[in-house]
Amino acid sequence: MKSKQLHMNQRNQQQFPIQQQQIQQQNLFYDEDKSLNVQLLRTLKQPPHSIRQNNIDINFHLNQLKKNPFQNSNQQKVNHFKIGHRQIKQSQQSASLVRRDMNNNNNNNTNQLIEQIKNQYYSPQQQNVQITPYKLIQQSHNNQMSQFSRNINNNYIQLDQFIPQNRDQSPQLDFNQLFSRTNQNLFRYSELRKRKQQLLEEIQIKTETIFDNDEYIAPQENQINKNLSNNDLSSKVSFEIKCLQKTCKLKNEESQQLPAMISIKTQEIDSIETERRVGVDLICLIDRSGSMVRQKINMVQQTLLILLNFLSDQDRLQLIIFNESAEQLTPLKCVTEQNKEYFKSIINSITAQGLTRISAATNLAFQQLNNRKYKNNVSSIFLLSDGHDSQAAYDVEKQINIVKDPFTLHTFGFGDRHDAKLMTSICNLKNGSFYFVQDITLLDEFFVDALGGLISVIGEDVKIQVLSNPDQPYQDIKISKTYGNMWKQNNESYEIHFPQLISGTRKDFVFEIQIPQFMNNINNQQVKIIDAKLTIKNPLNGEIIEKLANLSLTFYNPDQEMIQIDTDPDVQTQYFRVKGTEAIDDARKACEQNKFEDAQARINHILIQIQQNKIANSLCAGIIQDLDQAKQASMITSYKTFGQKQMYQMVTNNYLQGGINSIFTANGKQLQQKQPAHYQNRIQQIMMSKVQNQKSRQHY
Repeated sequence: MKSKQLHMNQRNQQQFPIQQQQIQQQNLFYDEDKSLNVQLLRTLKQPPHSIRQNNIDINFHLNQLKKNPFQNSNQQKVNHFKIGHRQIKQSQQSASLVRRDMNNNNNNNTNQLIEQIKNQYYSPQQQNVQITPYKLIQQSHNNQMSQFSRNINNNYIQLDQFIPQNRDQSPQLDFNQLFSRTNQNLFRYSELRKRKQQLLEEIQIKTETIFDNDEYIAPQENQINKNLSNNDLSSKVSFEIKCLQKTCKLKNEESQQLPAMISIKTQEIDSIETERRVGVDLICLIDRSGSMVRQKINMVQQTLLILLNFLSDQDRLQLIIFNESAEQLTPLKCVTEQNKEYFKSIINSITAQGLTRISAATNLAFQQLNNRKYKNNVSSIFLLSDGHDSQAAYDVEKQINIVKDPFTLHTFGFGDRHDAKLMTSICNLKNGSFYFVQDITLLDEFFVDALGGLISVIGEDVKIQVLSNPDQPYQDIKISKTYGNMWKQNNESYEIHFPQLISGTRKDFVFEIQIPQFMNNINNQQVKIIDAKLTIKNPLNGEIIEKLANLSLTFYNPDQEMIQIDTDPDVQTQYFRVKGTEAIDDARKACEQNKFEDAQARINHILIQIQQNKIANSLCAGIIQDLDQAKQASMITSYKTFGQKQMYQMVTNNYLQGGINSIFTANGKQLQQKQPAHYQNRIQQIMMSKVQNQKSRQHY
């Protein structure tokens, strides 16, 4: 026995220098003058075929040490412990050096890969990108994985030569549970996956400026419509400030609040024909994560095909798909008849797999808008997702500031499991609408509603500056409350900014004026309370127009007799719209705290106020319908399925006066919009009707 063991030890000593040199050349866990690989400790207690290739751990148990025939003395135990501890420490140090060398090599490979992308796949002359950066990265990663696997397999083969042929006589280290688990091996799957993600992010950051693949279109100054009267903003846009009452009787015992609003109204466009409208740059971000399989991804494909029918030669479209990473499926390409076949083949190839990372897709879209060579009249992004991404809200808000041109961002949330709070927070960043798509077969109708708004844009980069600075003794009159998140306050002034103005619609920004108590008598006079200025850019020729408006009120003393005070029905209607929307938002917050009865009471309170006002009851059909839907949505059974998302949608769209608010039955079925939606213009209604009629013919 002793002679055999001695012979084996001599053979190992002869082979060790040769094997050590070979393994050093393969970047394994060896250093000069160091001992065996840390994997040898594993092989002393397991057969070679049981060693896992991607997850190598060391685990010693006391119940196994009792079976060791070599436990003859305490000195042997101490020696074994020292040997094992030294070998593990040496291997960990070696792994650190290898990891550092690997990172340096990867950085060099990354730089080379970026140059390859620049030179071959994003040249201005090459419009059709055959191999995307993502595929190149994936290919490079697969090559690295293959090399890693070969290194590991070679390591196992060489380690087997050091293993005694008689496994029963192999010594086992005798010390109390050296480690329950060691540090993860360099070649663990999780480490490789993490490194892959880091590589993708590095490539994404370093290629942010490489977006010169958008197809040529005529400069904007050459796209001016020959019939300029159709786009004369001065005549097609009205701008005014109105108060609920034109006269006000002052009070000496208390202050009072008066509703008012700033209103922009636009005329309808006569036609939706190509020569009558603006060109659109549209980027669609398509969630292709695993939850989008089957019906969802199929319906998205069908909807995109329908979308092609409403786009024309002057429009450009780009498709970006995303799961845990994002990929440009197409460049920003004109939707000509020839290119429609190209888009159809790309759309039909979309498949679903992976997780969800929205910010990866928005980063690509924002970079594309910011760095494109040519710019169309109107720009927009459609985000389609059915998932959750806890980091997306923060990331998108940080990314979006790089885009200098005006654009809208519309979001489409699929099913009852998506994050409606996230989707509404994203669309609110650029005054977009949120479309809640519980019934996936209605996606095409919501799509054409959003697209119809884009092709009927008549103004962009809209700014309203509001200043309240009345003369004495009325200097304490001020704006006390605003409704919606569009208002930005700066001391006594306010600013409202939104990217696009659509024909045949209105934007009403409601606020309240606080009139303090007056102890002194005043002369009946008209007092200017608020000044406002509107600026709009013509999307066809870049011309900036300005409009001015102001609000004046006539005040009376408390003891003066007054004739009947008339109220403005327009202001009354819009005031109940925002008050009802505020009640829906409060009800949703109450439901989040499981106070469902309180939510119902809040909605009932505003409903009673509207119904008791004869004028408002006849003019507020839209908000009454939304309040009835919100009352149903705030029931405990409804809220946990569709109610929360429906209430998020109503709050966002009602403040914006855009989009479509979904209608549900009591059992949670989403209904088709048979009547025109509250905020649709004529073009959107025509496009919606075409899609619905086509689906009806296919059904029968």
